Amino acid sequence: MNFNPMNFVNNLQYLLKGELGLFFALGIIALSTIVLNKINK
Repeated sequence: MNFNPMNFVNNLQYLLKGELGLFFALGIIALSTIVLNKINK
């Protein structure tokens, strides 16, 4: 088993894409909840 710190740097792009995906998914859920609450008032 080899330890190569450069692999972490190379994988940061995938980490960033995953975090952005989660951010957008949670944003869509939050916005839809706000819209549904305003419609059903």
